[in-house]
Amino acid sequence: MATIIAAIVVGLLLLWGGIVALLRMVELFERKHVLALGGYTSLVAGLVMGLVLFNSNERQKQHRAELQDQVNLVTQKLGELSERLVSQLAEKSELTASEFQIRANLQKERSDHERTRQDLAQRVQLFDEMETRFERERSQRRAYQDEINRQLQDRFKSEDERYKGIRDFLEIHRRTIGGIQTQLASVQDDVTRLNTQVSSVVTNQTNLLGKITSTRQITELTAQKIDALSRSHAALYDDLNSTMAQVDSLYTWKTK
Repeated sequence: MATIIAAIVVGLLLLWGGIVALLRMVELFERKHVLALGGYTSLVAGLVMGLVLFNSNERQKQHRAELQDQVNLVTQKLGELSERLVSQLAEKSELTASEFQIRANLQKERSDHERTRQDLAQRVQLFDEMETRFERERSQRRAYQDEINRQLQDRFKSEDERYKGIRDFLEIHRRTIGGIQTQLASVQDDVTRLNTQVSSVVTNQTNLLGKITSTRQITELTAQKIDALSRSHAALYDDLNSTMAQVDSLYTWKTK
């Protein structure tokens, strides 16, 4: 723009300089002078227009080169942007596929988690039911065991009482047997004395016939008494053997 203004100013200066020179050189204007002025004006105008056109052409070339550079730069940037966009689109497509896969996996994991949670809830419910059942069975078994223990304690107590009674009975029998043995000893002494008396009576038969009769009666009574005592002693021994067998079986059962 400054070059065009300078060219116009220079052209105007040349034009008016030529006019002023022509006015000083020529007093009367003729046709040739007008033609010369027109030619000069045309030359100056042509030079100015040529300069302007040349400047404009150069500027156009410069603008064209700059525009070409800008177009190349824009094209390069567009190529880079296109490549970047294509890479981003490819990456986005890959991410989209991965996202779809991740979503599918997540959906599957959610369904698996829900199924696992339901299974866990069912197992927890089953465990609670089994625990309740085990607790009920444990309570029943504990009650049954307590009942068995109570029955065993009652039985042991009754057996202890029975054993105590048997022991007291055996003590009484022992004392009775001791008394019977004492009586048997006294009876044997009586028999010995009676035998002695019988011997003396036999030696003195003639004199003690009446006494023999009474002695015979006494002997028979004594024999009956001895027989009764023997049977009682045998019965007591049988009872004692039976009692000892019961005591042995009782101790054997308690030991088991």
